[in-house]
Amino acid sequence: MASTVGEVITCKAVVCKKVQKPGQTYNDIIEVMDIQVDPPQNTEIRVMMLSAGICHTDISTIEGFMTTTNFPRVLGHEGVGIVESMGPDATGFAVGDYVIAPTYGECGTCGSCRSGRTNVCQTYGANEAALEPDGDSRFSYIDGDGNRQILYYFLACSTWTQYMVVDSNYAVKVDRNEFAAPQATILSCAFTTGYGAVWLEGLVSPGDTVAVFGVGSVGLSSVIAAKELGATRIIAIDRNERKRKVALSLGATDFINTVWLEGSVSDKVKELTGGIGVDACIEASGSDGLMNEALKSAIAGKNKTVICGAGIFPGNKLQLDFSTFLFGNKLAGCIYGRVKIKSDLPTVFEKAKLPHIRDGINRILAYDEETGDCGFQVDIRDGSDAIYTALNDYLDDKDSIKIVIKLNDDPFIIIPKENKAGVPETGVEQDS
Repeated sequence: MASTVGEVITCKAVVCKKVQKPGQTYNDIIEVMDIQVDPPQNTEIRVMMLSAGICHTDISTIEGFMTTTNFPRVLGHEGVGIVESMGPDATGFAVGDYVIAPTYGECGTCGSCRSGRTNVCQTYGANEAALEPDGDSRFSYIDGDGNRQILYYFLACSTWTQYMVVDSNYAVKVDRNEFAAPQATILSCAFTTGYGAVWLEGLVSPGDTVAVFGVGSVGLSSVIAAKELGATRIIAIDRNERKRKVALSLGATDFINTVWLEGSVSDKVKELTGGIGVDACIEASGSDGLMNEALKSAIAGKNKTVICGAGIFPGNKLQLDFSTFLFGNKLAGCIYGRVKIKSDLPTVFEKAKLPHIRDGINRILAYDEETGDCGFQVDIRDGSDAIYTALNDYLDDKDSIKIVIKLNDDPFIIIPKENKAGVPETGVEQDS
């Protein structure tokens, strides 16, 4: 196979052409199209992507959550791939490394990094740029007149593409012998966010009661963490009845369906806890109304509510019950689970190797380690209609919580440990 290093690569990407307006379908605004991906510059790396996740933040962005400008843009912010080439100033990586690209970096020396209180680095903070610092994009397409037109980034990584260019300061190596592409994909955002929000915020002590608002892949990861840390009662709250079985299988003891509920969620939580409320709340739905209900579900003065779900659109206001807040209940925002990509993410990876946590990740994905199949996986090479199906079914799939987009064939096969007789020590065989 000819080397692509230094060359412009033509590949497929999921492009959002404009913000979705009422009455429009995904067919009106989303397209799988051929794009050009330039070689990496400066500290950038170019990555052959293997898989990407569909996260609720992606759906909200299509609807105008993050911005209503800078379109068309390549979507996606969760995924894993293999380093194909490196810019001249990129360090710490090598061609062939298996990497993810979280939205936050970590310099380790700024006041915020040294404080131990936040993962929002002052040097490599939220990587939300729509273009590179030089004002250009490494993504482009050729219009009908034969002219190059730039494509904007989403969270400066854009993972719904067969090749991605990202600043190496925002990339992290993953052990390909431990995690297959779908598993690494969920580690790049959803699992780390939900697990970290419980672990690093110090939310749960043994014997606590916990309420988790919104049990998509982020909320279910919080359920996994709460159970591991010793919570004896975990109340899962969601509008989708299909999530009941999954939540209970991962450690939830109760499930509240908000669609069927008479009265407020906080009243129901207090009813389930003998009128007292819970010791901790995780709000992972991104709903402004549920954020207030989470605060009101607390034991007065004792509870901490952590918000790790994104979904309030520009112009919306978060309204809080002031008396509950005044009496000492604490509310904290939490981005990417407060996980630092150098200091904390290695521990998340180690936790994810534990059999009971790995089983939880596989349950969220409906992932079969023997076959390598996910419950809902769509291939970008099947074109726009396949992506429309995935987006339309995002909240209604009956088998899995997380939908995965396959971008390229994985050249590495994860060999189950019990089947490694005669296999090289790496545990990896490369396809011919």
